[in-house]
Amino acid sequence: MERTYLYVPPEEKAEVEALGARWDDKAMCWYIGADDDAARFLQWLPDREEDEEFTITSEQAHVASTAIACWECHSTIEVICIHCESGTVAGEPLTQFTVSGIWAMDDALARQLVPWPSFRKAQDSDLRGGCFANHCPHCGALQDDLYLHSEPGQPFFGIPRAPPGSINLTPLVGRVQFSGDESFEV
Repeated sequence: MERTYLYVPPEEKAEVEALGARWDDKAMCWYIGADDDAARFLQWLPDREEDEEFTITSEQAHVASTAIACWECHSTIEVICIHCESGTVAGEPLTQFTVSGIWAMDDALARQLVPWPSFRKAQDSDLRGGCFANHCPHCGALQDDLYLHSEPGQPFFGIPRAPPGSINLTPLVGRVQFSGDESFEV
């Protein structure tokens, strides 16, 4: 069965379930099938702009994950980012870079991020509305990318030099395309 995965904030699960979405226990994500009326789920569908030109392309990308304390409730949570061993940014080749502030992604990347439902599009009322960001699965608080990437000692600053075992890298399959802010150490 063909599935379209939805980006549903935890506080909206009852609404999406009432409309007929189903829960995928393995992916831990809501979805609709090909027979469902997608128009009823527009606010939770991934952005799919056919004319979108992505700024970043990589065939050697990973989901980098680690555990931190939520900045709001202090629960231990998993946060992720995209780390590329190599790729192009605006047509220029780069190596060893991470991406924050992701505002658009292709379907190949969106499908592979389903196992991390707490990494979802921030709502307009959030600090980084419109960008994909980590959220606490317990309290829903946004974990701002700025503080995860920008300074030495932060989880995603200097991934290639991170202590062994502090960052888990899960390879992404095939070519992924997305748009965001790349960062790398000079």
